[in-house]
Amino acid sequence: MAALKTVDFIVEGLDRSKGVFIVTVRQEEVCRAISETFEHGMTIVDAKGFYSNSPRTLIYVVVNRFQIIPMKDLVHRIDPTAYITIHEVADVFQMNQDSAPAPKPEPTPEPEP
Repeated sequence: MAALKTVDFIVEGLDRSKGVFIVTVRQEEVCRAISETFEHGMTIVDAKGFYSNSPRTLIYVVVNRFQIIPMKDLVHRIDPTAYITIHEVADVFQMNQDSAPAPKPEPTPEPEP
């Protein structure tokens, strides 16, 4: 197993990405802190706790492996009850939103004579 991890490290490099799911009741503060600290965008999804049946927010963000511990500490300082899961991300494909071509407008139908 260690040999496989070594091969992965050599092939993948040091900056392997991690996907992070954060379930919190303090979405505004958590998102603002992550954005200001790591300068990352994130996706938020409305969620509901199964046992508590209370509203929650699911935040998804991709960080590098060196940002995991600082991010976890930052989130738990804001919301000590936040639930955080971390998983490996094989590849990240993104397009800079500022340079993305604008979507073409749909043609308007011609009025019938």
